[in-house]
Amino acid sequence: MSVSHQKQAVTSSATRAFIVFLAGVSAALHIWKLPPVLPVLQETLALTLSQTGWLISVFQLAGMLLGLVFGLFVQRIGQKQSILIGLLVLSAASFAGATANNISMLLIFRIIEGFALLMVTMSALALIRHIAPKARLSFFVALWSAYIPTATVFALFAGASMINYFDWSVLWVGSGIITLLMALLVWLLVKENNSSPSPSNNQLHQAWLSIKQTLTTKEPWLVAVTFSMYTSQWVAIISFLPIIYREAGISGALMGTFTAIAAGVNIVGNLLAGKLLQHKVSANLLLNIAFITMILSAFIAFGLNSSPWIQFIAITLFSAVGGLAPATLFNLAVKVTPSAQNIPVTIGWLQQWISFGQFAGPIIVALVVEYTQGWGSVWLLTGVWGVLGIVLSYLLCRTAVVKS
Repeated sequence: MSVSHQKQAVTSSATRAFIVFLAGVSAALHIWKLPPVLPVLQETLALTLSQTGWLISVFQLAGMLLGLVFGLFVQRIGQKQSILIGLLVLSAASFAGATANNISMLLIFRIIEGFALLMVTMSALALIRHIAPKARLSFFVALWSAYIPTATVFALFAGASMINYFDWSVLWVGSGIITLLMALLVWLLVKENNSSPSPSNNQLHQAWLSIKQTLTTKEPWLVAVTFSMYTSQWVAIISFLPIIYREAGISGALMGTFTAIAAGVNIVGNLLAGKLLQHKVSANLLLNIAFITMILSAFIAFGLNSSPWIQFIAITLFSAVGGLAPATLFNLAVKVTPSAQNIPVTIGWLQQWISFGQFAGPIIVALVVEYTQGWGSVWLLTGVWGVLGIVLSYLLCRTAVVKS
């Protein structure tokens, strides 16, 4: 193959990998289309803060309960097919959810969307590993760890702008259209020619043995539970920011801008961690910096009764530096897996605990705020998660060093 053909092949592979990343972003839009309309939904459907917490969290029910099982299902039907089915179901559920006129209907369609999202996220990283250029694989893995904050920025900016002119259901319809278009792009442009074929019954038996091996090894537990300590606080704080800012007297486009910036800077931490890890910076150091910064900045934002501007700066720091954690933990997940064959299972287990953190965090924060009648005690809760994250990451990184 000539040099020009090799460059063309690398470019084509990189383009396909980037399309898969965008498919993940379009799927994650369905998580984050909710926060910018929470203040409106509270008034329209007369929701309590606890009910809004359930609306945020219920999306993660599928991932929390079925991450490992869905990993086997994806292996059976193929990664590209799983992404396509997930995107199509997300679109259909979003269109249907736009017609909801009570919280029960909205919850049902959010649960369906959660199952569909899992089909996309369980497949996308594995597919990227197959189709991305080998020389740029670490970049695309780090990029994938930023698919949620990328979706968050887009959804919050667009949502905060649209809600001033349209009903909340327009955001549901718009998200469904975007996902439908991404499904078309994946179908037309992403080839799965380098991915593994569907497994035989014997291979599925081996997969079940891999699950058993993974769940009886402490390292996958450590990386997964550590990840949940991060997601619990990040998702809870970022999801409730529109309500926090509305109570502080900030609304409309400014509220959307503040929230989107606070979420978007998380991408910086994700990509920076990938670069630092390539330069052999200690994973334990990166995780300590992330969790300690999240503890201190949450205290400044909520414990000191700060002005909205100081609170905005603190939460932005909370998100940006906290972003060092996800890419670092994805990297460690591969390193501490029992064997190369166990990587998909370890990622599935990791996804379950990520979803658990995203499920539990908003609900617990909402209960604490309702019980204490304010946001002033939230830093104590996030502080506990942060301290546990530091302890667990120490144990995890000590194990990773021993194994490497």
